[in-house]
Amino acid sequence: MRKLNRRQVLKAGLGLLGATASTRFVNVYAQTRTYTLRFANYFPAPAAQSKLIDQFATDIQRLTGGRVRVETYHGGTLLGPAAIYDGVVQGVAHLGITNLAYNFGRFAETEILDLPLGFPNAWVATHVAHEFYERYRPKEWADTVMITLHASPVMEIFSAQKPVRRLEDLRGMTLRGVGYIGRFAEALGATARPIPMPEAYDNVSKRVIDGLMIPYETLVTFRLGEVIRYVTEIWQVGQVHTFYIVANQQAWNGLPQELRDVISNYVKSEFVEKLAAMWNQVDIDGYRYAVKDTKVDVIQLPQEEIARFTQAADRLIQDYTRNLAAKGVSESEVQARLRFIRDRIAYWLREQERRGIKSSTGPASVRIQL
Repeated sequence: MRKLNRRQVLKAGLGLLGATASTRFVNVYAQTRTYTLRFANYFPAPAAQSKLIDQFATDIQRLTGGRVRVETYHGGTLLGPAAIYDGVVQGVAHLGITNLAYNFGRFAETEILDLPLGFPNAWVATHVAHEFYERYRPKEWADTVMITLHASPVMEIFSAQKPVRRLEDLRGMTLRGVGYIGRFAEALGATARPIPMPEAYDNVSKRVIDGLMIPYETLVTFRLGEVIRYVTEIWQVGQVHTFYIVANQQAWNGLPQELRDVISNYVKSEFVEKLAAMWNQVDIDGYRYAVKDTKVDVIQLPQEEIARFTQAADRLIQDYTRNLAAKGVSESEVQARLRFIRDRIAYWLREQERRGIKSSTGPASVRIQL
């Protein structure tokens, strides 16, 4: 006697039930079926980023009545930072978080957000990044489903031994910097090395590199406070790492529409703000750690020196504009997108002031006093 598999048994059973009963059975089955999604993340498990992903998993399971369960894989245990995007495309993971710079050049239109455009802090930058994608939806993301863009705190200059007080001090220094952060380090006169963050601590402690272009939060998240001696603030030029969370197309489309709607509505109504608040808080924690709990010297540059950094930033933005034009996006369109980003930066900074949200960086109206 031929043995039937589960699908054949189900089909045979539905035939015996009749058309009306079969439809009712299928509907009930669809409404009770559960789905498991694997979420790849390279941040260490104790990090605030990982804890928020765990909260995402808990919230999604609750909001879907247990029908969608998210398994989280922290610390690169499923995929490393540079492999996450392709891993999601291929279905190794169903969800993944990483940043643009780990696949530099692949998401050229979205990399506009990685330029030194004057983001004052992560809270503002995350809201602007989310709005940028909603407005322009670049086709370069077509092989995944975008859950949301978000942004790290702004870059500062970390140094293990040598203080950076003038632009000339960067000459001869080797700094960890990937993507456009690395390009900006080079525009400032340093040499950039594209070292993955999980390897940064060892590279600094062994003096393979002199320092990093990185936010305050990494002093805690990646324990860099143990090996860094100086932090030079350059938040005025406002460069961030743009992060993304994407989903595998087949896994996403395999969810019933009502479940997709639940997840999408949650992301827009709650999770983007949670991301903005998390990034903002971890940088406050890193700044507090630098000022109060370590021997790190925080260096504030005079306005005339910041102006020199801004000139280098402007040249990098011009280079980006020309390079994207060569790929088919007109300079006038790039300029329009730059205006959109800067307009939204101004809007969200006003909104931050109105809400009384403090941050580790930015103008005095929003900067936390320790």
